[in-house]
Amino acid sequence: MLSKFRLLALASISLVTLAVTGDADAKGGKKPPVIGVVTEGIAERLHQPKGKKAKKAQKSEIGKTFTAMCDGSVGAFKVTDLGDDGAWVGGFANAYKPKRCLLLDAGADTVQAAKGRPSAKPEQINAAKAAAVVALTPKKGEPPNKVELTVFNDGEGFVAVASTTRSAGEKSNCLDHTSLVILTEGEDGKWKEVFRPSPKGKGTCGYTFFTRGDVDADGRDEIALRVDLTDGYAYRVLKHGKKGYDVVVK
Repeated sequence: MLSKFRLLALASISLVTLAVTGDADAKGGKKPPVIGVVTEGIAERLHQPKGKKAKKAQKSEIGKTFTAMCDGSVGAFKVTDLGDDGAWVGGFANAYKPKRCLLLDAGADTVQAAKGRPSAKPEQINAAKAAAVVALTPKKGEPPNKVELTVFNDGEGFVAVASTTRSAGEKSNCLDHTSLVILTEGEDGKWKEVFRPSPKGKGTCGYTFFTRGDVDADGRDEIALRVDLTDGYAYRVLKHGKKGYDVVVK
């Protein structure tokens, strides 16, 4: 199962350098790099060592622990072995079993957990879902039968990430198409669409929500999206700006 999962992902991961780069953050420090992801307990490294010293570099990673940002929480992922292709094999401490995480090559003190933030009330979730259904309904088509919704406080306000899946059709190389929208709650309790990624190219089958975390400890979560492709998947990281969300990594 492990090797099959990776084979599906390698083609697209090689196209992506998932590192939070750019200018220093508001606190004057550099943003820590994202060097891997974990989905359902399976770790994927995004940067394979290259050159003559690659094997030595890989072996030195056995026993190393990486900080993990998992849906607003901070965890630790320890590499216990390497797969045949050099991929990481390991697990989380204290029987922690998150579904999706970003792995950071940085100490836990450089990131920030979402502790103490308010939880969304049922009426907020219901309002967000109603707005998401409207946003995800095609101009010429029926409303989605099922919407996956996550509502959380990103450190500034409440955010909703909603996605749906529909059949791609016989003419497409994709098995399915996924659509995603990000909404924010206004002071009046109404939800407003602030970001909708649009697939570009025939090889992109859509976008789904992956995870979130305050990787630069500025008080607001970044959002990581999974990009579904015909030959695997990739990731994009979004950061909340003045006018909505901007892609900072792809």
